[in-house]
Amino acid sequence: MILYEDGTPRTHHAVSNLVVEVDEDSGVATARSCVTVFQALPELPLQPIAAGRYRDRFERGGGRWRFVERRVRVHLVGDVSGHLRV
Repeated sequence: MILYEDGTPRTHHAVSNLVVEVDEDSGVATARSCVTVFQALPELPLQPIAAGRYRDRFERGGGRWRFVERRVRVHLVGDVSGHLRV
């Protein structure tokens, strides 16, 4: 991944269509969502560079929920020349 002078890859992950399922008895929850990654650079106008899905898992312990795992599945890839070193 390429980091710029501000320390970021100059991307934004827009998450949508979030579905959360909670099993209170077992203290486990899952979430599914769609993600679109946008990037803008001085020489690259704002554009989507990737799209896919997140599958997240959470567990409750000590009365608090905590994030356990995220699986990412990328379905579409655009111009990632300003994001990844190939």
